[in-house]
Amino acid sequence: MRILATDFDNTLFRNREITREDAEAVARFRSAGNRFGLVTGRHLASIRDELARWDLPLDFVIACTGGILTDGQFHVLSEHRAPKAALVPLYEAAMQLHPRYFCVSVGLERFWFDVGTPPPKGADPQLPAEALEKLPDYHEMGTGFFTEDEAAQYTAHFNKTCPELLCAHQNGIHVDVCAPHTGKVSGLYEVLKLYGAQKDDLFVAGDNLNDLSMICEFSSFAMRDGRAELKPHAIATVESIAEIVKMLL
Repeated sequence: MRILATDFDNTLFRNREITREDAEAVARFRSAGNRFGLVTGRHLASIRDELARWDLPLDFVIACTGGILTDGQFHVLSEHRAPKAALVPLYEAAMQLHPRYFCVSVGLERFWFDVGTPPPKGADPQLPAEALEKLPDYHEMGTGFFTEDEAAQYTAHFNKTCPELLCAHQNGIHVDVCAPHTGKVSGLYEVLKLYGAQKDDLFVAGDNLNDLSMICEFSSFAMRDGRAELKPHAIATVESIAEIVKMLL
């Protein structure tokens, strides 16, 4: 049995769609007795709602950058929550950099907070900063900035000053914050344990900076249109998930 875990945005989900070629390749991979799933920084509600549009059976989903592991029907198998103590400092530091958005994920709920700019399309009404103190421990906080330098500065600051409370992951201009020692790599090791598989049984694919750690840790494929930083660490660069499946079967 082999396991293939792919990032979602710009890896499996390209140009706002999952192609029929990729979907059929995933079906062939699974019908051969293998396992296929997603490993994404998206919040659980976001990835569930997006996948509802596509006929793509899965075996597992790692969401919230490792904060939640579910089966293919989104039943939670394990979770890791970050202490809420850092939420106010995270918000205040983001506001100094004039963020595009600030949201917090707790299970299937997302809470959007007022940052002085219109919320993303489809977002719930924005909450005042005071509401942060009423939230429970959370699976992921997401924020975004106007430059990658701002995102890198924000990420480095909190990873240095609050490692006992959180782990921050930069993804271009976006930053995802989850529980300490939690990320895509830790979620993938949970998948290996779930299936009683070995590290050599697992293959991963990704395109952006928050995929770099798993690209380096496991046998991996980098998307040809993705970040250059990933490509030296991958087995190969590819155009599609179908191309990967062809190599693995």
